[in-house]
Amino acid sequence: MNDLKIGDVVEFEIEKLIKGGFVGHNGEVEFFLPKSLSGLKEDESVIGKKVKAKVKEFKQNSVVVDRKSYLNDVKEKIASLDGEIVKAVVTKIKPNGLVIDIDGISGFIPKEEIFYKKIDHRKYFEEGDEIEAVLIDADRRVFSIKKMLPNPWDEVRENLNVGDQIKATVSHITDYGAFVDIGNGVEGFLHISEINWDGINDLSLGEEIEVEIVDINPEDEKLRVTRKNLLTKPASIFAENYKAGDIVEGIITKFINVGAFVEIDGISVLLPNKFVSFKKGEKANEVFEIGDKAEFKVITINEDENKVIVSRKDAIENPYDLFAKNHNVGDEVEGKVKYITDFGMFVDLGDVEALVRKDDYENEYQTGDSFKGKVIEINGDRIKLSE
Repeated sequence: MNDLKIGDVVEFEIEKLIKGGFVGHNGEVEFFLPKSLSGLKEDESVIGKKVKAKVKEFKQNSVVVDRKSYLNDVKEKIASLDGEIVKAVVTKIKPNGLVIDIDGISGFIPKEEIFYKKIDHRKYFEEGDEIEAVLIDADRRVFSIKKMLPNPWDEVRENLNVGDQIKATVSHITDYGAFVDIGNGVEGFLHISEINWDGINDLSLGEEIEVEIVDINPEDEKLRVTRKNLLTKPASIFAENYKAGDIVEGIITKFINVGAFVEIDGISVLLPNKFVSFKKGEKANEVFEIGDKAEFKVITINEDENKVIVSRKDAIENPYDLFAKNHNVGDEVEGKVKYITDFGMFVDLGDVEALVRKDDYENEYQTGDSFKGKVIEINGDRIKLSE
């Protein structure tokens, strides 16, 4: 205590609340911080908090300190640094930026204010590093490193326009796309939907690609680019080899709500559920498995919308016609109950379905039960049975 004098700045950890303020220690020295001079809430949440304050006076057993006075001094000092380049020391490295010390005053550099590129700052700094920064927000004590550097976005603003085609290097890959370096420290964002026409990220780090600028916003430091607009549409490539009506072989690669994707000569085309089978309501994932090969008929090739539609049902013989060739009214058949409605039930006979009206059966059935009955009507895709 003998080394301290009025006006010195001290640091200590708040240990407890007492009437009128807070108490803490630094070594053997006890500090009392009156509530009126603290700028803190008088509750348990401050226990354990490290604070800095100025020595105000000495009591018999403790040192009275003033945190508000210290904060006012800091505010004035920080304000005096506005726009100036200062030397600082990195005291802590966080995911969202750097905590720095400027002559005993703490400040913060957000990660967005370190580099113009999307770079992980944690790989470039260590605690104790001496750096230079410039104050950009005195109230929050926020500093910037990149504001001291030439702004590459000025070059973007002057030399690039929407629609320009430029070479770029893939600098960072994410789940939702990639960032590309256009060569002057600026990175453009390439959304996964803009990488190619398949919506698959087929890029690799360091790869040089050609992109087209679709949006420039230097104020917010945002640049969006596309690659797929410079690539030939798969539907156009498909149209070079096939036309509507052709029968082609393909492989089931993916199921979606409306059907499935089929790969034909490396090109992904759409198989809608309505073109899967002659059975009403049957879906692609009920008929096929991933990797299945089958023949399909090309229904539509739309190069403008980059859409190719194929059909499985149009590439095979109509099973209802085949049933009519091989069966007559009165024949006995067997199948499984597929689903039951208010007016009857539908029976799966393999490649076709048949209706059994409520008036034509007496026993009770559940979905999945076997059913034996007679054919009472064959009319196109309408087959009726009775028990």
